[in-house]
Amino acid sequence: MNHEILGAGQPVRKGIRDRVLTLRAYPMFEGLDDDALLLLAEHGTPGSYADGEIITPEGEATRMLCLVVEGAIEVSRNGHVLSTRRAGDAYGGLPLLARQPSTLAVAVGDTITLEVPATAFEAVLTTNFSLLRTMLRQLGTNVLTMRGNLPTVPSDPSKIEEGTYYSEPLSLVQRLIQLREGNFRHMNMEALIDLARSMIELRYPAGTLLWSAGDPSTHALHVDVGKVRCTERDGRFACVGRGFTIGVLDVWSGSRVYEARAETPLIAFRIDVEGFLALLEAHPEVGLDLLRGFAHDLLQGPQSAPRTQPQAAKGEPEPRKNASL
Repeated sequence: MNHEILGAGQPVRKGIRDRVLTLRAYPMFEGLDDDALLLLAEHGTPGSYADGEIITPEGEATRMLCLVVEGAIEVSRNGHVLSTRRAGDAYGGLPLLARQPSTLAVAVGDTITLEVPATAFEAVLTTNFSLLRTMLRQLGTNVLTMRGNLPTVPSDPSKIEEGTYYSEPLSLVQRLIQLREGNFRHMNMEALIDLARSMIELRYPAGTLLWSAGDPSTHALHVDVGKVRCTERDGRFACVGRGFTIGVLDVWSGSRVYEARAETPLIAFRIDVEGFLALLEAHPEVGLDLLRGFAHDLLQGPQSAPRTQPQAAKGEPEPRKNASL
């Protein structure tokens, strides 16, 4: 492998400034501030591969985020071609974030790349909120699209756990205990306390419309007791119950993509978007864990339910619009 610095489709470029210009041309980095681009450029390593040369072998720990500057990369697993990444796309981001083994990546024609080591990419994610927020928006939107604009895959509504209705509001300590037993259990105690303090307890009678498709995405709702029916514009629906948080995936797009209605008497905790973003900025490890969950779900494919624990990867899917990881 030879090392040169090239801009996407441009003659040879040298220097960090030119790497920043190359990174700025990638859709996945749209909206990033200059500090984030500079940090990535400082860690980026250029590479040049001949046709048929292996870029990453199959089954090894994913060691880098690989940006295709020129040429193409064929991605396969067990001899089955999964996708072809071309100039402007990236390879390796999903298994890197999900901490899953790499697929086989082979150069198609003479291929030029810009490679960011895994440790450097994750370090930038936890030190630059612009990059973390951009990645959360892109992967969260892609997960929602993969599920057909529903918060989870449809399941039998009769099997949804609803919990037991209670009359008195929960204390802060009770909220912390509930959060530690649910999907937030991986958060550190300081982040959990910040989250518990910011949550607002709300109660809705059965049949209440929580929001309609097209409404602004101003908050998420963490269901503590009851069942919510989420309905897409074409009539498809999924029901969720106790312990599920709805409205997280569509906060990144700015507007609701499905209707949410209380099927039963509901106790839920409202998490405002601005407060949640402030939490992620103060505790970037929480945002990184969210990214790992999104990456895991995208690797598992459209039939995957939201991640509760790591599972084996199926390989990197074909890139979607605005999804070049």
